[in-house]
Amino acid sequence: MDERWRVSQVLVEHFFRRFFDNDTIQVEGDTVTTVARAIAVVTVPGLMTAFFLQNQYPRRPLWGAIQDQYFFVLFSFVAMGAVTIFEWEMLFPDRLDFLILSPLSVKPLQMLATKAAALGGFLTLFLVSCNLFGAVILPAVSKGDFYRQVYAHTIAVLLAGVFAAFSFLALAGVLLCVMGATRFRAISPLMRMLSVMVLVLLMVHYVRFGGSMQAWLSPPLGMVRWMPPLWFLGVYEHLLRGNGAPAFAAEMARYAVRATGIAAGLAVLTYPVAWARMRRMAVEGASSRKRQPPRWIAAMVGRLVRRPGERGVFHFITQAIARNSRYQVYLAMYGGTGLALAVACAVTFETKGASVRPALSVEGMHAVMPLLLFWVIAGLRTAFAFPLDRSAGWIFRVTGVSVGDCAAAGRRWVLSCSLGMMGATLAALRLAGWDFRRLLVQAVCGLCLCVLLTDGFFFFQQSVPLNTPRMPGRTNLPAVLTLYVGVLTPFIYGVIWVEMRMEKNLIKLLWLGLGAALLHAALSRLRNRTEEVEEEMEGEEGARQLLGLS
Repeated sequence: MDERWRVSQVLVEHFFRRFFDNDTIQVEGDTVTTVARAIAVVTVPGLMTAFFLQNQYPRRPLWGAIQDQYFFVLFSFVAMGAVTIFEWEMLFPDRLDFLILSPLSVKPLQMLATKAAALGGFLTLFLVSCNLFGAVILPAVSKGDFYRQVYAHTIAVLLAGVFAAFSFLALAGVLLCVMGATRFRAISPLMRMLSVMVLVLLMVHYVRFGGSMQAWLSPPLGMVRWMPPLWFLGVYEHLLRGNGAPAFAAEMARYAVRATGIAAGLAVLTYPVAWARMRRMAVEGASSRKRQPPRWIAAMVGRLVRRPGERGVFHFITQAIARNSRYQVYLAMYGGTGLALAVACAVTFETKGASVRPALSVEGMHAVMPLLLFWVIAGLRTAFAFPLDRSAGWIFRVTGVSVGDCAAAGRRWVLSCSLGMMGATLAALRLAGWDFRRLLVQAVCGLCLCVLLTDGFFFFQQSVPLNTPRMPGRTNLPAVLTLYVGVLTPFIYGVIWVEMRMEKNLIKLLWLGLGAALLHAALSRLRNRTEEVEEEMEGEEGARQLLGLS
């Protein structure tokens, strides 16, 4: 019994560490530092928000206090949802776990129990971390019944986090039970992107409409019944004020309790079945055949990438991203964020009396194209910087492909993806009823953005994509914040202004295309000079490639 208990402890620790043993977020297996950083990321927002609110009380009106409470409920929901989505592929043991542990004297039920225990500990760690300070500081600064608000706050935010985690866990389990492991891996990037989009839309909705919550929550409730975080706000108000709570609280609290029970039940029921499917898939091996791409795709790639070396790197990028879920996670995060911001700009809400109706914003729809292209290209730039395929790096030297050709193949791959996104956006705008004149402007502006954003994000990319050694300390947080906060907003407004000016005079499209072509040529010439200098400096040291066997 003692031996079995020790084995279970080792397995729980192993599975727990696997959640953090990730080359994309750590260097050289430093799990402790990774855990500390992850906890800090989810802890700081609640702590800082509670401190900033201390000057608002006790003069804060009722609906202002409800808005503050909703932030903490929403943050718990979004944080736990994001954590679960980020570790989507690790919710169940992967193929490596099964192949290594199955031949050992580890029973299947023991492996299942230890993985579930590690998953529960992992989710509990983040659930407590993101809500610990807010549950104490907000009741303290609100100057009300401290212990009653601590109780109401704790129950509401914990229920919101538990519901979010169980919902995405149940979603993964249901998909595995219905589709199987092979199809699950194929559809999981799309599901993660849509899930991220929903979470980001909830945060954007709070930023835009948090001050008008009284209009949203006044009877009849209407569409707000379909917003899960508001269910747990009802729990908060019902526990805090009892019979004196606003009218929405009792109904929303009932939804919260029922939904949490359903999500927990689905997760508990589907997890063992999904685990068994993953185990059988790992033992038997994948039986699916690799299909050749359609001829028109091969012909298009052949025209786009003419050099054999660049074409090989082009296909290497495609296969690496298709088989590695970690790349797909970051692309889903960036793609979901861009899609959420585009939807938030295109769709607005009109409040007429007690009713709230969605409507399309003409100016906001002009922001869809630049937002989607920016986030897609930025996401690919982030994915290319992670060294998850370094074991394949020696082949580029053996075949004689230069670093410049590898970088050029990466830029062409990104350009192809951005052009595909541009085509999908044009199709969506056509379905929205846009005429040929506006679609022509969007097409020209989108083509210029595809080229110039690719040049801008990959100007300093002078290495093999997906194969660059990770350099600790290279991430410049102020520069990142400046790009996504200070530069992105005026960039989007500037593109909207240009698009609306071009719609009035189509002749100006020629000047726009000419200017973009000249800027692209100048950046290409400057980049080529930089590549030549770096190749000369590389010298004899870069001519030999070791396999790392020493």
